[in-house]
Amino acid sequence: MHELHTKSSYSGISALNHWLTALVVVAMWTLGLAAGEAPDAAEDYIMSIHIGLGFFVLCFVLWRTGWRLSRGFAPIDTGSRVERIAAGTMHRLLLAVLVLLVLTGPMYLFTEGEGMDVFGWFTFYIPMPFGHTVHEAVEAVHKFCGEYLLPALVGLHLLAAARHWLLERRGGL
Repeated sequence: MHELHTKSSYSGISALNHWLTALVVVAMWTLGLAAGEAPDAAEDYIMSIHIGLGFFVLCFVLWRTGWRLSRGFAPIDTGSRVERIAAGTMHRLLLAVLVLLVLTGPMYLFTEGEGMDVFGWFTFYIPMPFGHTVHEAVEAVHKFCGEYLLPALVGLHLLAAARHWLLERRGGL
């Protein structure tokens, strides 16, 4: 039975997934941006943390997305029709961009014949002999999503959540 067809809010597991995702997204985004601005020696170290943590983020985001898709989305019963459609679209876009990021991150490495070194414990590797052209495209998508698209979507999500919270406190919903 779907948890959300009978109630209008997310379960405790879904709320935990949301906040864990927020935490790991901020950590990965911070590491990625810091690596891009760091001197070469520091960049390699920061990227090793970004990649090692990225393996676990990959597993978590794929699990979280599967959980959300299998459970459905909570019905949005406040606001205008346009606001409800925008909120539902935002939730789906955020999940899609997260999945795109966690897939293009490893592909960025795999298309160069590298693996994901997970803190020296093991290396996760899938052979992808697609060459330089695919590597460049994957890199461009990963960087665009991480530097521009995800921050824009998260910013809009935060503004909408703040608006929703303020209206709810004032009894406007």
